[in-house]
Amino acid sequence: MDLAGRRSFFRSAATAAALTFTSHMSVFGRTHKLKTSAWLSGAAPNLPDRLPPDWYRRKIAQVQQEMEKRKLDAVVLLRAANVIYTTGYFHLSTERPLAALIPKSGDPALFIPGLESDQVKLWWVKDYEAYFDYPGPVNRMRWIFERIASRGFAKARIGVEEPTPSRMKQIKLGAPDAEIIEAGDLIEEMRYIKDEDEVNIMRRGMFFNDYSIQAGRDFVQAHGAVTENEILKAADDALADKMAAELKEVVGVAIDPPFGGLVPFGKRSAFPHAVPSKDRLKKGDALILSYTCQLGGYAVECERSFIIGKPTDYAKRLYDAMLAAHDTGVENLKEGAVAEEVDRKALEHIHKAGFEKFLKHRTGHGIGLEGHEAPWIADGDKTILKQGMTFSCEPGVYDPDWGGVRHSDTVVVRKDKGEVLNKYPTRLEDMVIEI
Repeated sequence: MDLAGRRSFFRSAATAAALTFTSHMSVFGRTHKLKTSAWLSGAAPNLPDRLPPDWYRRKIAQVQQEMEKRKLDAVVLLRAANVIYTTGYFHLSTERPLAALIPKSGDPALFIPGLESDQVKLWWVKDYEAYFDYPGPVNRMRWIFERIASRGFAKARIGVEEPTPSRMKQIKLGAPDAEIIEAGDLIEEMRYIKDEDEVNIMRRGMFFNDYSIQAGRDFVQAHGAVTENEILKAADDALADKMAAELKEVVGVAIDPPFGGLVPFGKRSAFPHAVPSKDRLKKGDALILSYTCQLGGYAVECERSFIIGKPTDYAKRLYDAMLAAHDTGVENLKEGAVAEEVDRKALEHIHKAGFEKFLKHRTGHGIGLEGHEAPWIADGDKTILKQGMTFSCEPGVYDPDWGGVRHSDTVVVRKDKGEVLNKYPTRLEDMVIEI
C-alpha cells in the first residue's frame, strides 16, 4: 500500500555494518532469534543488489533514441526517481533542486547541491556542477538552466518534466532563448516496462519482503496478545538483521518509520491504511501483515491476511471472495489486457459474493522505483498491458463490523498470465495462527 514517508539509506557495501539497525537491543525481545519456515530460512536468491553502470549507460542511449524521435536536443530531469532511473545516482531527495541533463548524444551531467557532490564521485557520471546550498542568492532552478544554457543549449529544444508556472518562470530566466517542451511522459512511459535485470532486482527484494511477513507471523505465534507496534518492531528488526547480513551493497534500501508497514487487526483491519493503535491481538481477530521492501531502488510489496484461531464461516466467505478476486487479477495481468478490465474482472467476484459495500479500493497499482506509480489496475485506466510491466494485485474486502482481508502480490505481466514474485502462501488453511 502507500509508501509515503519512507526514508532511504544510501551507503556502499563497506558501510553496511554502520547501519543503525537495532534488533539485538529490541525491547520486545529476541526478534533476531525468530525461527522462520524452511523455505525462508536460507539465503536470498543470488541476484544483484543493484543495477550496474552499464545498465544505466544503455538506458541513457534508449532515452536518446526517444529524444531523436521528438527532435529534442536535450532532456532535463528534475524528479528524483527519474534521475535515479536514468543515471543510477542514488541521493536523498530534499527541498534542494537537483537535475540530470541528458544531451542528444554523449554522457549525462548532473546539477546538484554541494552536499551531494561526494556521492557523485563514487559513481559513473563524472560531469557535474554543484551549488552551495538552498535557497541561495539565485533561484536554484534558474541556476541550473543558466548552466545548461552555457553548455551550448542556449537556443536548444529542451524537454523538461513537470513544468509548473513557477518553475517555468525560473527556467525561462535561466535559458530565455531555449524552446522548452513538456516531456514528462518520455521517462514515465519507459519506466512502465521493466527488463529482466530490473525484475531480478525486484525478485531478490521479494525474498526479504516475504521474510518480513514470516517474521511478523512468528512473533505473533510466539507472543500472543501483542500490539501492532510490537509486531512492526519485531518484523522490522528481523528484516534488518537479515538484509544487513546478506546484502552485498546497501543502496536504495528503505525502512518505514517508525518500524515499517501496516499490521492492523480486529475491526481496524477494515481500515486499508490503518495507523498503529495500542489494541492487543485476541482470538478471532483478522490480522493483515502489510510490508514493503526496497532494494536497489526498486520497491516490492507483500501483504497477507491471517485469522487468529479457527475462522468462522463468515470469515471464510470474506476470504473466499478476496482470494477469487486476487487470483483472477493475477490471471489477467497478461499482455494485451486493458488495465481497467483487469480491475473489473477481479472485483466482479466481490460483487457476486454480495460484498460490494465492503469494497474500498482498486485492484492494484504499478510498482517499481516508486511504491505507487502508473499505470493503475483501476477503473478509468485504459492502458494496454505489455510484458514486463509490474503491478501490485491487492483487492480487499472490508467489513467495518468485523474486519478486513487483503493479500497483495507483486506481479510481472507475462504473455499468458501474470508472474507472481512472492512465494508466501495465500490459501486460508495456511493463514491461521493459533495463540
